[in-house]
Amino acid sequence: MSSARFTRWYAGCLSLWAAGMALPARAQLDTFGGDPSTSALIRIPANTDDWTRHFRLGALAGLNLKAKFGTSGNNFGISGNHPANGVFDDGYILKDASGDPTYTANWGYNSASQLSGNALTMHATSAFSTAGGGEADGGFQPGLDLAYGGNLFYWKHARVGWEMGFGWLPVNISATQSQTAAITQSTYTFSTGSIQVPQPPYQGEPSGNGPFIPYPSASGFNPTTTSTTTGTITGTRTLDEDLYTLRLGPSIYWDLTERTSLSFGAGPAIGLVDGAYTYSETIVVNGVSSLNHGRLADTQFTYGAYVNAAFMYHLVANGDLYLGVQYLPMENVTISGGGRSGQLDLSGQLYLSVGINWPF
Repeated sequence: MSSARFTRWYAGCLSLWAAGMALPARAQLDTFGGDPSTSALIRIPANTDDWTRHFRLGALAGLNLKAKFGTSGNNFGISGNHPANGVFDDGYILKDASGDPTYTANWGYNSASQLSGNALTMHATSAFSTAGGGEADGGFQPGLDLAYGGNLFYWKHARVGWEMGFGWLPVNISATQSQTAAITQSTYTFSTGSIQVPQPPYQGEPSGNGPFIPYPSASGFNPTTTSTTTGTITGTRTLDEDLYTLRLGPSIYWDLTERTSLSFGAGPAIGLVDGAYTYSETIVVNGVSSLNHGRLADTQFTYGAYVNAAFMYHLVANGDLYLGVQYLPMENVTISGGGRSGQLDLSGQLYLSVGINWPF
């Protein structure tokens, strides 16, 4: 996912700010209710002039999210070739449109080292074994912040109540560390017949026009040798997930001046993580490259707690500009399968938010 996808949220916040500025202002921006002479909680009366409810909408920036990737096991499969169908890491031999079962013009190869006389060798990586992985910092992840709450009591000049909040954070984190692996590779040998073999790299056409070589029998697609050799794996491993959070807890709203206020809150939180772990790898052994890619998807719940604070500047009587910070540690979420794992580390996530607050 691209951060450009969220430009409309920022534009929306600016539009809402402009709409709030256009609304008529009250004679007094705010009131300082409560009784500073007592520490008791005083129920806010139903007919108070104070606005006891609020709704917030803002842009969210998620920080300190991390991803960890791991592989552990033997004989991970390869998706990039299919030697039984004539597709190899460094060439191919397929039937062409002529329908001739003994010769084909639909063939190709990559390098001169594959050719010796009229013998053409091709290679196919079938599996690899490795342990390890990589990790990456998520950096800046943009999203959306919503909150709704109400005040129930005065405590001196502060107001005590509750707040329920919702966050949406699309997360995309990639790692590119390379790994050493034990790689199983098979060699296949085919005859080019009596033709003058074109210089590599060469790719024939399925139309049936071009130099013909003998099309192998079914037994010809069996490997002549198979060996396991040390090689390298490079590529990208990515967690692409949507993190939805819901929080609910007590809050305190404190007027500093006629124009400024602070709010604080804390409580439990629940999250839903929906997404996938994808990988796109290049496996290199004996100078031959093989492509490998795949995807693991999952949806999981996670649990945690939050502490937040927000500073509000009263633009008009019914519109505030707010700047907030929230610490929301939650349980880590892992997508795994087939010896692979991708873990989203939520233990230290921090949110910054900015937007519009409407008291009413």
